[in-house]
Amino acid sequence: MSRRLLLLATGGTIAGQASDPTRLNDYTAGAMAGDALLAAVPQLQNLATISVEQVANVDSAELLFEHWRALVARIRAVFAADAELTGVVITHGTNTLEETAWLLQLLIDDPRPVVLVGAMRPATALSADGPLNLFQAVQVALSPEARGHGVLVVMDGQIHPSRHVGKVATQGVGAFASPGYGPLGCVDDMGVHLPTATGSRQVPFAALALPEQWPQVPIVYGCVEPDPLILQACLNAGAPGLVFTGTGAGQLSAGERSVLQAWAGSRPLMLRANRCGSGPVHHHHEDERLGLLPAGNLSPQKARVLLLLALIAGLSRDDLAELISAAPVTATPIIATPIIATP
Repeated sequence: MSRRLLLLATGGTIAGQASDPTRLNDYTAGAMAGDALLAAVPQLQNLATISVEQVANVDSAELLFEHWRALVARIRAVFAADAELTGVVITHGTNTLEETAWLLQLLIDDPRPVVLVGAMRPATALSADGPLNLFQAVQVALSPEARGHGVLVVMDGQIHPSRHVGKVATQGVGAFASPGYGPLGCVDDMGVHLPTATGSRQVPFAALALPEQWPQVPIVYGCVEPDPLILQACLNAGAPGLVFTGTGAGQLSAGERSVLQAWAGSRPLMLRANRCGSGPVHHHHEDERLGLLPAGNLSPQKARVLLLLALIAGLSRDDLAELISAAPVTATPIIATPIIATP
């Protein structure tokens, strides 16, 4: 029996087109449909039977909560209805790919692979990276080794876990990394190289129903002498949640702490992340007094995703603290070594 995959297309650079093959920055993202991406890599026909559905066709900077709802609903439905489906591949713009991957990690409870893939060069570019990235993403989604690892990101031959991966550069095909951890594995013409998943993974919002209207959660960025009016405006507007991109290990300025201390209204759920790009944010003795929680090793944008779902689920500050503490803030990198074929 031929293996089967579902390809969900959302647009992005991988589906981008430019007027000239040498243009790498001036192009239209989301110009090609998912079936065209599939047709451009005929070698995929040798791997599996792949059905394509177009969820969106946008630059991922324009992705909306409604697109997230559609992705989650479709993946949940197809996994529930089709036990023979091997996995799901999602083509996605790179700008917010890591946020979508983390969202799905928290919501999709199934051992079958869900693999996100994008490109740093439009489909019309010389040496476009999208076709090979897509081929390798399908390889990973079909591999037994990928089962149980949760949502994965495949870019430039590397396989990254959704919790740690991020876009770390604006240019170049190797723009994705998992800072402080390294990739989970790799994929090449010799196959998929991943460690075997052990144990069960936490899917804290597996049964959460997503509403049409989502809460708004601002991210407040730390810097030298930040204007307290920004934080004050968020509190005055009744934002139910806030994420601080704190300096250093998630530190707030004295001015920001003063605003929180003087606030007489109900406190939003607030997480402290950091702007360094790597490293954990630990508990601080002022956190309880100010209503803050450390975000561990989550980036600000991933902390926001977690906070959005926590608000939708109606979690309290204590509930959220327990959820964050259940996941380790440090880990040993697991880098799978490719198997070298002997002559």
